[in-house]
Amino acid sequence: MQNLMMLMMALMMLFTSVSAEDVIPEEPFTLIQNEEGTFIEVTGNPSTGYIWTVFTIVGDIVEVTDPEALPADTEESLAGAPVTYRLQVTALQEGETILVLRYMRPWEMDIQKELPILVNVDAEGQMFFMLLEGMPMEMTAVEIMEADHAALMESENLGQVIATFPADMPLPGVGEQVKIWSNGVMALSFPGRINVLGWETVAPPQARLMDAPAE
Repeated sequence: MQNLMMLMMALMMLFTSVSAEDVIPEEPFTLIQNEEGTFIEVTGNPSTGYIWTVFTIVGDIVEVTDPEALPADTEESLAGAPVTYRLQVTALQEGETILVLRYMRPWEMDIQKELPILVNVDAEGQMFFMLLEGMPMEMTAVEIMEADHAALMESENLGQVIATFPADMPLPGVGEQVKIWSNGVMALSFPGRINVLGWETVAPPQARLMDAPAE
């Protein structure tokens, strides 16, 4: 039992001593589209305890597999070396959604890396991908507009913005600090307007609404 405890402590020290930033490439992700399908590849290091997880903001637009580590190029890969993770994206129907890839340790609250990727599926089933810079937007609900299923939101960078939510999506409460996910488009009005694809409370960081609500 004592040896087991010492081994666990050594593993925890190893996890703590390795920085997640050391294994994240400069390019946030690689998009691969070929005859086998459409894939997103990211780099990680499982020896640090950090793993990639993926969330879908709007359900039923695309189907995404869990990130899977690809075999190493060499037979004798170095222990603790970064590996490439691949996930497959399949179009289900026309529309747009956001895939959120998060690099974090399951037992910690801090997110080391977050990649919000907008996916647009056209009528022919073709998929177009774009990394959303500056997402999500942290805002505080100032006023709720029940008739329009919208809310007046306020942030330090944007000031006040009217956020319109889908009819089947719950609204935040007045004074609640949230993260807003949208397609990055803001209507040129005063105040500006955005269409919400999903939102979550700032704390805790777990998704409050990552998939379409069950009917």
